[in-house]
Amino acid sequence: MRSRPALLSAAATAAALAALLATEQAAAFERQWHAGASFGYALLADPGTYPGFGGRLHAAYGLTDAFNAVVEFDMASHPGGNYLVLGGSGGITYVVDILQWVPYFGLEVGAYDLMFAGACGGGGEPSCHSAKLGLAVPFGVDYAVTRGFAIGAAGKYTMLFPGLDDPFASYFTAYARAEFIWGY
Repeated sequence: MRSRPALLSAAATAAALAALLATEQAAAFERQWHAGASFGYALLADPGTYPGFGGRLHAAYGLTDAFNAVVEFDMASHPGGNYLVLGGSGGITYVVDILQWVPYFGLEVGAYDLMFAGACGGGGEPSCHSAKLGLAVPFGVDYAVTRGFAIGAAGKYTMLFPGLDDPFASYFTAYARAEFIWGY
């Protein structure tokens, strides 16, 4: 027969093991809305390298606890090349949203307009607009400050497909972002 201290010790050990091995409830939610804004660095490359600054508005909806539908609107100024870039894209992102740190990546398609602010549109001058289709890979990580507000870092690499008379271009953005979250 065991002594009372030995039984208490065994019970305490079993309780400690149960607490250590117990799973936490996941905090992932489908049907969750996100809306926010970003600001930071933008790089338009090929044919040339034109750094600049820009911003983005985004909205996302949780299709499942792991996939979000996302829509983004971008604008960036590239003074070195006299370009203003406007774009809109939509797609799907995969999120690991069961943590306070929320990493994600995805795939988007969109339309972009590269507007040249210099002399353009006249005889022998380049066109003022260059509309392009783009295929993008967004990625980033958000930190859930509260259940309804997150901050993070976001990047997106976009391959802009050529028009009839101009080469392809690549576009990269790296932004700090903030978003509101609701609907869980």
